[in-house]
Amino acid sequence: MKILIKNRSSGFTLIEILVVIAIIGILAAAVMVSIVGAREKAQIAAAEAQVREIYNAIALLENDTECWPKGPDEAECNEVASIEAGDPGNEVWDLNNTEVGITGDNDNAFFNWDGPYMDEVALDPWGNPYFFDTDYNLDAGAGGTRWAVVIGSFGPNGEGQNLYDDDDVIHIITSE
Repeated sequence: MKILIKNRSSGFTLIEILVVIAIIGILAAAVMVSIVGAREKAQIAAAEAQVREIYNAIALLENDTECWPKGPDEAECNEVASIEAGDPGNEVWDLNNTEVGITGDNDNAFFNWDGPYMDEVALDPWGNPYFFDTDYNLDAGAGGTRWAVVIGSFGPNGEGQNLYDDDDVIHIITSE
């Protein structure tokens, strides 16, 4: 008669379980990194689409009035041909203001205005307003100066105004 002795019990050892948990953790971390990257790319794509939409509204305003949006404190519209190189305070921060010309013309500053060209200018995907700037420095990060008229968003780090840097999402209307 043979006696069978079983040395090993069925089941997993602690080390085997820890190895499986570590592998699952590594895979989960890799998936999370790719999801975060995809979300950032989607937000940038959404901002680019909204900037193009704002550009189209400004193009219609320009076609009708021969003017670009004006700041609410400006008496007259910004002439289309001018790049205000280095002129401080010419930015338009609230494109929804009806005096700017995109969503309204409350002060009748735009001759031949036939809007509104947009019902509302939405916030960018990071919750900040879009801007219109007639002296945006395209080479600021490189230490140079090349002025342009742009519509833009301050991008992912745009937690306030005047954060011009490489992550801005802009559409160049014209440049020098």
